Amino acid sequence: MGPTIPVALSTGSVYTYGTARVFALAAQAGYDGVELLVDDRWDTRQAGYVRGLMEHTGLPVLSVHSPFASLRLPGWPRAEIERIKLALQLAEALGARTLNVHLPLRVRLAALSLDARRLVLPLPGPSADQRAFAHWLGDGGLAELQATTPVAITVENLPQHRLLGRRYSPNAFNTWPELRRFPKVCLDTTHAGTAGADLLAVLEYLAERVVHIHLSDYDGHFQHRPLGRGQLPLGPFLQAVARRGFSGVVVVELEPGGLPVHDEAALLAELRRNLDFCRQHLGQADEWAASAAAAPAAGA
Repeated sequence: MGPTIPVALSTGSVYTYGTARVFALAAQAGYDGVELLVDDRWDTRQAGYVRGLMEHTGLPVLSVHSPFASLRLPGWPRAEIERIKLALQLAEALGARTLNVHLPLRVRLAALSLDARRLVLPLPGPSADQRAFAHWLGDGGLAELQATTPVAITVENLPQHRLLGRRYSPNAFNTWPELRRFPKVCLDTTHAGTAGADLLAVLEYLAERVVHIHLSDYDGHFQHRPLGRGQLPLGPFLQAVARRGFSGVVVVELEPGGLPVHDEAALLAELRRNLDFCRQHLGQADEWAASAAAAPAAGA
């Protein structure tokens, strides 16, 4: 049997809840850890507070997700490169294995809501900051930063959108050949689905570069659906991941719109179902059940 692959829950899956509540749900559901999505709330950016959540729940922060470019972060710089460096410091302080970053924008984005759907429209030209970030990323700045830390810094494939019936990407470096220029990649299954990609072929193409995975389903309209609630072959994909001897973290990264967030008991059951899906297809269900049975009861 290969090494056990840890399965984490992204705090972004239910970002509308408080960070402490997401940690508690992840612990109750049985996840191996969490991915901390850094956002505009201070409790996602203060290492001391997050360490307290780790101690209280017994869950490690296995990975940190650098903040989205569109977010204004009070008390943090607006420059993307400096925000990545601060997110790295946070990851190091929390003992995380991975820091995940997004690719630079090559356009400005405007979002419109239409019949419960979110339409993203590109406007010409990136901001000066995103141009600087693209140059830094493409000219070896990320490699230089990686050389300073044991935390694996991954870049993530991002979604494609449709405009007038055609797919386009608002992000630089967001093709499979361009992603191969980076030694460490986070493969996001939903985002691959928006590109119409064959997940198994992408996994084979990127090969050992895939050191981190964001796992969710895609139904052709909505991203980050619960596992098995869309059209992606996530079961065979996880089986292939396990066969490859993957040594990174699989992160269940959902979003509140696809979850029963109004009912905490139903939400907990759905989070457990997604975890069970991962363990079953990673071939770890029996191993985990035996470990859980042998563990002492809480408070013993």
